[in-house]
Amino acid sequence: MKQQKVNPAQSRPNKLKLLALLFIAGLLLTPPVTAEVTLGVFAGQSFVDNGDLNLTQGNTNLNYKNVSWDDKSFESPIFYGARIGYWFNDAPNWGVSVDYSHLKNYVVDSGTVAVNGVQNGIPFNGNVPINSTNLESFNMSHGLNTITFNGQYRWFPAGQRDQTLLGRMQLYSGLGAGFSVPHVEAVVKGVRTYEYQAGAGPVVNGMLGVNYDIYSFISGFAEYKLTYADVEDDLKGGGTINTETVNHQLIFGLAAHFDL
Repeated sequence: MKQQKVNPAQSRPNKLKLLALLFIAGLLLTPPVTAEVTLGVFAGQSFVDNGDLNLTQGNTNLNYKNVSWDDKSFESPIFYGARIGYWFNDAPNWGVSVDYSHLKNYVVDSGTVAVNGVQNGIPFNGNVPINSTNLESFNMSHGLNTITFNGQYRWFPAGQRDQTLLGRMQLYSGLGAGFSVPHVEAVVKGVRTYEYQAGAGPVVNGMLGVNYDIYSFISGFAEYKLTYADVEDDLKGGGTINTETVNHQLIFGLAAHFDL
């Protein structure tokens, strides 16, 4: 049975439609009136689950099973992020935010993985190091950059926000969706791809954290964040690399909060 190939150019319009919908959703989530505004920056440690990777190029279609990833969170460029948030005046427990995260994914290409499919028109099935195949290297070290639009809810353990020890604390959670802008760094059969690619696939994330007012309008926060990214990277000379990764992040940050 002949395998039907998907033209990467055909999938790009679908991604653009998805980005348009996400952009419209972000606008709809923006509050009609200003309330409490927060501006935050963060960094921390990211952990990447193993996952499959697929290389499609010409007469090559290879699937790499259970690929290991390295995050190198504290190596330059480090893992970091920024957030803009709004909390409603009439419903102070509810808010929205826009997140940017500079995640990093490095394929552990010397590890032995199960590879099957077709390479250069010849059936391929074996357990080999990734870099012994047509895929010589693949990283997103300048970022599996993600932008998400989030809805958030927070709790006040003291019942209100005040200057008491417990009143300075807020617990919060959030869910969001968006898109990725990865920096693709791939070498396939000696051909190098090294560029940012906007709208490479959908992203979904969830977060759970605690914010603590330190002084005046400055607070610190600690958070666990889970991010799923479905990424399709285009290659120079044609073809794609598809990955689905799950990133676990332990982040710490500082935020400024004020009313407009």
